[in-house]
Amino acid sequence: MTVAIHQPNFLPWIGYFNKIKNSDLFVFLDDVQFERGKTFTSRTKIIINENENWLTVPVMNKSELLQIKDINVDKNFKWKKKHLKSIELNYKKYPYFNEVFSIIVEIYKKESEFLIDYNIPFILSICKYLEINTRFVKSSELLNTSEKSGWEKLLGILIEVKADTYISGSGEGSKRYVNKIDLLQNNINLEWQAYKTKKYAQLNSKNFISDLSIIDLLFNYGNNAVQYI
Repeated sequence: MTVAIHQPNFLPWIGYFNKIKNSDLFVFLDDVQFERGKTFTSRTKIIINENENWLTVPVMNKSELLQIKDINVDKNFKWKKKHLKSIELNYKKYPYFNEVFSIIVEIYKKESEFLIDYNIPFILSICKYLEINTRFVKSSELLNTSEKSGWEKLLGILIEVKADTYISGSGEGSKRYVNKIDLLQNNINLEWQAYKTKKYAQLNSKNFISDLSIIDLLFNYGNNAVQYI
């Protein structure tokens, strides 16, 4: 069984879904510390006025070293209304706007105080739309890794779910982090993800902008977007 593990990011980029698509099981790493500072767990990039710009979810408790699953959304900001307005204004002329926007709106309608209750449903809804049939589990639902951290935690997850192949990011940080010997000793193959965004037509930008939220691709191609993943 091929397994990938990643924090539940907010409306992630295309490469995130490439990792999901190539996995039998995808583990949402939700019981690790929420990163302080710039993080894709609470923000993503879209095209606004022909340039890349951030959509950011205002969160609370960042200084309290909480796990991702315990991070609260700041309800004092009308962030959902602002996000939807930005998306609508910049993508309403795209060929698949109505189809994709309706999916997005349904998630924004949720009334939850937790960031994870938006991030994970967005990812699951997009996978359903693209007919990606990977199974999902939260790391917080697993039994034997809650007290572990770092590489020990990831290895423990892989062993618990009985992985025989692990898909890891191929950045320098990941390559320093992953212990190939540990994987070999547990009969787990290592597969480096080497995804690079393929150029596609973007309606409202003069030059191609890569590594945006997958919704940019979806508005352009609808469920045909799966060919770019």
